[in-house]
Amino acid sequence: MNVPTDDALFWRVFALAQLLPQLPPPALISWLELVCRQPLSSAPLARLSSAALAQGFPADVPPPSETQWRQVMACLKGDLPVHLTTHPERGQPLQLRAAFASSDGLMVDGHFGQSKLFFIYAFDGLEPFLLQVRRYRETSDGQEEGNEARARLISDCHLLFCEAIGGPAAARVIRNNIHPIKIKPPMDISQQLQALQTMLGGRIPPWLSKRLGKPQPYAQPDFSV
Repeated sequence: MNVPTDDALFWRVFALAQLLPQLPPPALISWLELVCRQPLSSAPLARLSSAALAQGFPADVPPPSETQWRQVMACLKGDLPVHLTTHPERGQPLQLRAAFASSDGLMVDGHFGQSKLFFIYAFDGLEPFLLQVRRYRETSDGQEEGNEARARLISDCHLLFCEAIGGPAAARVIRNNIHPIKIKPPMDISQQLQALQTMLGGRIPPWLSKRLGKPQPYAQPDFSV
C-alpha cells in the first residue's frame, strides 16, 4: 500500500477511510489507484466522476449509499468533514491552544508516545475551532528522540489531552511548557472543548492563568467528566 505523503492528498484519503468504513484502507487506496490510472495526487482525484468510481468499486464490498457517494465526491474535491476542516486564518489573538492525541479527530484515544496525529484546537473568544492537524513523522537519521519530536510538534500549545502518557514523556512535554492531561476513555474531543470553553468563561486554574497571562487564583476544575 502506498500511503500518501503530501498533506492535501493524505487528508482526502483519511476522510474517505472514515466515510467508507466497509473498505479497508489498503483496498481504498488500490481502488483509487485503479480508477485514477496514474499515481495518486489531489488534482486527478478531484476530476474523477461518480460513474468511474462506482464502476471500479470492489464487487465484494457493500456499495456506498447515495449519501456516502455525495460525501465521497465532496472529499475528493477537498471539502472535508467538519472535524477535519482547519481554519488557520481565524483567531487573532488566540486565548488558548489545546492539542488532542487522536486517531480520527473525533475521540481522545491516543497514547502520546505512539500518536501520529495531533488535532490543534484554538479559542479566540468566540468558540473553539480546529486550527491545524499535525502529523508526526519518524525520521530515519535517529537524531531526535520520538517523544521529544512530538513535544516540539505541539510546543505552541498550552494543553495536551491524551489517553495515556508515560512519566519521561510527560516530563518532556512539561519542559516544552505544555500541560499534559490524561483522559479516561471514551471521551469525545467535542466534550472536552465544551469543558474548556466553560472554563475560559469562568474559573481558570492558577497554573493556566499564569501560562495565559491572566492571573486568576481559582481551583483547578476536573476536565475529565
